[in-house]
Amino acid sequence: MKLMLPKIKLPTFSKTKVSLAVQITDKVLRILDLDKEKKPTFEPVEVVWEGKSDNERVSILKTYVERYNLKGRDVISCLPVNDGLLKFYKYPATMSKKDLQQAVNWAIKRELSMIKESTLYDYYILEKEGKNVIALLTFAREEAVSKIKKLIESAGMRLRILDYEVIAIVNYGLYNKLSTPFSVLYMDYSYTLLVTYSPLNVAYFVVPWSYSEYLRTGEEESLESFFAEVRNVIIINDLSSVYIVGPILSEEALLTRILENLPILGLLDIEGIKPNFFIPYILSIRGMEG
Repeated sequence: MKLMLPKIKLPTFSKTKVSLAVQITDKVLRILDLDKEKKPTFEPVEVVWEGKSDNERVSILKTYVERYNLKGRDVISCLPVNDGLLKFYKYPATMSKKDLQQAVNWAIKRELSMIKESTLYDYYILEKEGKNVIALLTFAREEAVSKIKKLIESAGMRLRILDYEVIAIVNYGLYNKLSTPFSVLYMDYSYTLLVTYSPLNVAYFVVPWSYSEYLRTGEEESLESFFAEVRNVIIINDLSSVYIVGPILSEEALLTRILENLPILGLLDIEGIKPNFFIPYILSIRGMEG
């Protein structure tokens, strides 16, 4: 199945194919560039820059732009889960194209009316599934989009495509033809994101648990609380085929504990790519696929 879920529109959006992925969060910077064989063109970059000022972050990013001759390159990036919103709408498959467009426009207007700050959006009409046609809407805080765009452009690159973290994770499953429905437990240093996809629904749940903090403190109560919360989400939502991915795959002892306590079907590891670069990897694939 082709990558098909929506990117967030930008004033600079173009149909240029983009292989250079830059993941930016408050905690970490990750940079990955793939060639046509989907191999890194240079050693992937990860910098933990939590607590750094905007100017310091620009300086850090510029260092790698200069080191790897990335000035002027087009970039695909993504918004962290908490800076965006994903909505899922079902409509009768019998609706005319005009009526469907009007319905989607109304849904967008309704969602925007409930958001108190300037917001960018995009949508995608999925293929028909039985008696339904599905519209997937993405919304993003304009301030968050501008911040990422400014940082990338201040370092000498151009932001051409902006994805959303949830969408990137779903796209990995679609690109690798995971049997549907599927769920992906993405565990980064300071949070966990559980994303589930079926042809008739996309849902996601954020668990603000820091495994890096757990590794520092060894606090068993927080780990048990994390297990309980994730298990509850899986049981309540009747999730199956749950895969685990992300930087957690490098923490062998903790990963073993997780596999012993949660109903994980398997690991999503990318051959030749460190697990920390899961998000940049699928962003780069998406950018090259167009």
